[in-house]
Amino acid sequence: MSDPAHIDPTHRPQMSLVTAGSTEPYRRLAEIFHDVLSEQSLDAVLERIADALAVLIPYEDVHIYEADETKRELSAVLARGEWADEVMRETFSFGEGITGWAVDHREAVLANKAHLDPRVRFVPGTPIEPEALIAVPLIARGQLKGTLNIYRVGEEAAFSDEEFLLAKRFGDAAALAIDNAHIRARLEHQAETDALTGLYNHRAFHDRLRRALLDASAAHDTVALVMLDLDDFKKVNDVYGHGVGDQLLNQVADVLRTSVRTTDVVCRVGGEEFAVILPSGDLRSATALAERIGAALGTLEAEAVGRLTVSTGIALGPENAANPRELVACAEAAMMTAKTRGNGLVVPFDDSDRERPAEASVRRDDVRSIAHLKMLQSLSGKLSRLNDVVQIGLTISDELRLLVDYHNCRVFLRDEDDLVPLAFRGTLTGTATGDPTRLLPTKVGRGITGWVAESGTSLLVGDAANHELGERIEGTADIEESLLAVPLNYGARVTGVIVISKLGLDQFDADDLRLLEVMAGHASVALENARLYEAQRREAESAKALLEFSRELAEAAGITEVAERATVGTIRILASPSVSVWLQSGADGALEKLAGHPESPPGAPSLVRIPAEHLEPWLGRREPYTVDPDDYAAIASVPKGTQGRFAIAPFVVEGRWGVVAAAVALKSGHEDRDLELLASIARQTRLALQTATSFETLERTFLATVEALANALEAKDENTSSHARWITDLALQVGEELGLEPHELKRLELGALFHDIGKIGVPSRILAKPGPLTADERALVETHPIVGERILAPIEQLGEVRLIVRCAHEHFDGTGYPDQLVGEQIPLESRIVLACDAYHAMTTDRPYRRSLGEDEAKRRLVEASGTQFDPQVVDALLRVLGAV
Repeated sequence: MSDPAHIDPTHRPQMSLVTAGSTEPYRRLAEIFHDVLSEQSLDAVLERIADALAVLIPYEDVHIYEADETKRELSAVLARGEWADEVMRETFSFGEGITGWAVDHREAVLANKAHLDPRVRFVPGTPIEPEALIAVPLIARGQLKGTLNIYRVGEEAAFSDEEFLLAKRFGDAAALAIDNAHIRARLEHQAETDALTGLYNHRAFHDRLRRALLDASAAHDTVALVMLDLDDFKKVNDVYGHGVGDQLLNQVADVLRTSVRTTDVVCRVGGEEFAVILPSGDLRSATALAERIGAALGTLEAEAVGRLTVSTGIALGPENAANPRELVACAEAAMMTAKTRGNGLVVPFDDSDRERPAEASVRRDDVRSIAHLKMLQSLSGKLSRLNDVVQIGLTISDELRLLVDYHNCRVFLRDEDDLVPLAFRGTLTGTATGDPTRLLPTKVGRGITGWVAESGTSLLVGDAANHELGERIEGTADIEESLLAVPLNYGARVTGVIVISKLGLDQFDADDLRLLEVMAGHASVALENARLYEAQRREAESAKALLEFSRELAEAAGITEVAERATVGTIRILASPSVSVWLQSGADGALEKLAGHPESPPGAPSLVRIPAEHLEPWLGRREPYTVDPDDYAAIASVPKGTQGRFAIAPFVVEGRWGVVAAAVALKSGHEDRDLELLASIARQTRLALQTATSFETLERTFLATVEALANALEAKDENTSSHARWITDLALQVGEELGLEPHELKRLELGALFHDIGKIGVPSRILAKPGPLTADERALVETHPIVGERILAPIEQLGEVRLIVRCAHEHFDGTGYPDQLVGEQIPLESRIVLACDAYHAMTTDRPYRRSLGEDEAKRRLVEASGTQFDPQVVDALLRVLGAV
């Protein structure tokens, strides 16, 4: 009995959850876990669960029930199938039906004959028909969230055990996703709700008001804002304490809720200050609401102040103001006027007749100017610390919003004739979705923004939609909007444009224009400095990338690998969609492709050779240049994924002309820099190719020497003088058939050439003996693999080859020599050499017998497959021999 194969004591068998070859559902399950858990709203989570489940476990119907553990009830929150409406209408208790049983026991159920299960209950209004059911309780963080029910209908309908296991695993992710959505919704509600009254808080008030104004502007509608302040409420807290005051505020909140329409939004914006937003509201409806609230609050009494009264101000958008901050200011001004005139009054905003409680008289313009100066001082300090153009643009937008409540702010950077969006803050009203900066690019001279960039002159537009230069951004609504656009001037150059907008007509004045122009002066200097910094940073990165590129090329083994690494590295450095490396053929001067990336799809036409006659106009060039689409089309069709324009960097290797070719855009602002980088890449590629060429020449000389030595050893027997090269060529074909990598094939080649070098220590009389060997003679012959290993030991470069030589006579079942290795313990290269050596021995004349013939040799290979030879090697060898 042969020795058993060595078993790694650290290895432990693993139980498979699925049958062999069925791991795909679990890979898909892992992807679905990520998708489902990435959703945020509950509705989106439920839809994603149903969609994902349809891919994972196809179904006819799916129901998701939400559990109320207090009432011990289940109610449907999603249903897909023919009877979805009936399912969504029903509510049933824990313990009822198969679903109720699964919830009660917190245990998943697989019922392939659910209609016959004694626990079954049918949804009222649905037919009784054969069906299979999987019911999975959804449990997250120890809490029951509901159930997931999956149905297949029909007499033959069934779920497999594997699908049941998948459903349970999927249920874990679904439960967690639903729980996360509930938590998120609860946190979002808490974030926008006043903890005392349950009304919307100050933050939600401004969000809802902004949204209402945007909707009104898009629909050319109105918004009314009612601001209310409880009169003398401070006395209640001072006399009776905050407990009584809080109780009274809750009563006020209840009155407000019962007084408004369902579309109105009620908010608590301060201590005793409230607000109501009325979409489509006008002065009449807002006044009627204010009076109704005042009358209802009059029924509440506080002993410290008597009958409760409220001072109310009303403002209309966009009539009084078109943006949230200014509309609030108008309503507050009206409210303060009401408070000044006496308690319990309702006052609409009137710009010509405002009163405030007694306070120091400060001119609005003076306050505004001081605020402008402080903002500009703050902005200057912040910009001086920034060197990223995007951050500069965002900082400008953020600082500007502190003084101007704009609808949106856009900062553009000029790139030749293009105006590229650098930063965006605010909202684009309409149906457009995604990143707003993708919708905003424009050209110099086009629209209001382009005109400002071309002329270098600021523009104040009271009605953007009807301005002669105005252009509506695709995907946005037709709204009433004011614009203010100023150029970013740096010396005589316009480097960009800042544009701000407000909802409503004629919303900007001369002070706004002056503020933006001064800000643009600071911004243009900061952006120019950032550009210079960015240019230096790119240079440093390019130098670093080129250094890494040269290191990668230096590690490449052979001309092909050098070319492949050069293409991949060039794509990384230049961000080019397509790169190739070409070198003239030494035979006919044609330009041949050494490597290209990305590779052409299978079956697609690919240019791999350019005849020498097409190269004449270019051969004298040594500096980088560009080839336009027309020039390229004269040689071949334009490669897919490119525009047909290429940057070309020539080089010369041992008298042969070559190029690195990189696809470039038809228009690029960095063309000169890219050409310089490509020239550096070409120089590095030339050096690496030259080194690889020299190395390959030396390697060929080395292999020729090795082959000559091997043949000289074999020449002891005139019948086998070409033995080493023959089996080497055959072994390489088998290695390629088995998919060996290039470096493995090189190792195989050397191992095959050297596999019998140890026979130098075996007397010729034994090697040429025509009859059977004696035991002593066989023992001597079987030492030659060890002798061969010792002969190669002093050569460091052949360290990996030594093991192949030592194991070239080991048998797959452990009966070979010298170490009796078994199976995978034997290097694959040695197993290949053994089979090829045996086939050659059987098909050639030997001193002790005549050739067996090819058919008999193949039969014996098959017969010894699994014992003497590796079965996969025998199969590959037979395929190779069959193709010869």
